Amino acid sequence: MGGQGERFGAPKPKQFIEAEFEGAPRPLFEITALKLLRALPIDIAIFVSPKNTGGAKVLAPFLDKLKVEFPDRKMAYAQAGGTRFTSFLSGLNALRKWQGIERIVVHDANRPYLSREYLQRVSSHMGYLSKDVPCFVPVVPVVDSTVRLDGKNVLSYENRDELRRVQTPQLIHAETFIHAQGVAISQGRMAFDFTDEGSMCLSLGLRVGTFEGDLENQKITYPTDLMPEKL
Repeated sequence: MGGQGERFGAPKPKQFIEAEFEGAPRPLFEITALKLLRALPIDIAIFVSPKNTGGAKVLAPFLDKLKVEFPDRKMAYAQAGGTRFTSFLSGLNALRKWQGIERIVVHDANRPYLSREYLQRVSSHMGYLSKDVPCFVPVVPVVDSTVRLDGKNVLSYENRDELRRVQTPQLIHAETFIHAQGVAISQGRMAFDFTDEGSMCLSLGLRVGTFEGDLENQKITYPTDLMPEKL
């Protein structure tokens, strides 16, 4: 998935910014997709991107290239929403056209620094998904002091040993999540504002497990975050 990328300050969303990879300039989303598709057992890839950046028309040539390298994978475009949550729902709706979905992997296209070791951990935890633990999120330590504010004043210092920063990919057991979501909607208790898939699963009463993230798995937010040598 990729959003508008307004903080990046470029004329187009940062997932379309090109960087040198394997001897050729490629947009970030293509670099990220290549790494994921090569390392993980992904049968269907849904690319979620804003329509006002060209949407399917812009993505089509790149998806055609990916389909050549991965002829056994199914790929589709879904229009991004105004928030991370609505973008996820759009991707999920696009995924529903296929039957038998077992696991859902959600990744931010603007996190292209994916090491082989990290992706091995992701792949292992895809296999650990179950009804008992239907969601896993990767986490890394919080190294800075963290405070809770009351307006502009410090209310308290948080125990950073109990805190973690959350990354992607985030992993979901599809059947369990879809059932819990359907129940919540039918009972009128489905909220519609989440920062990520883990927080959404937690709100549905689902257990959210964690696994070791990677400090190199940095999200590209500003131009200085883009380091082609790390790709």
